[in-house]
Amino acid sequence: MQVVSAREFRANQGKYLNAAKDGQSVMLTSRYGNFKITPITEEDSLTSRICEGLREVKLIQEGKMKGYSIEELLNEL
Repeated sequence: MQVVSAREFRANQGKYLNAAKDGQSVMLTSRYGNFKITPITEEDSLTSRICEGLREVKLIQEGKMKGYSIEELLNEL
């Protein structure tokens, strides 16, 4: 796993994005938190994930699905 600062990532984005694309774990650390750089695959379509999330929000608002607190969501990680 490569751990890089936000400054280092900005200076060498291509290097770290290619490493992530090649399957290496890349963790970005910054004052805003820690982030794992992961490429989106064709099976993991961003559009379909957003649509699914919006569908779930609608169900929660209608009372047809249980909503979760931020603590509950973080505990699932």
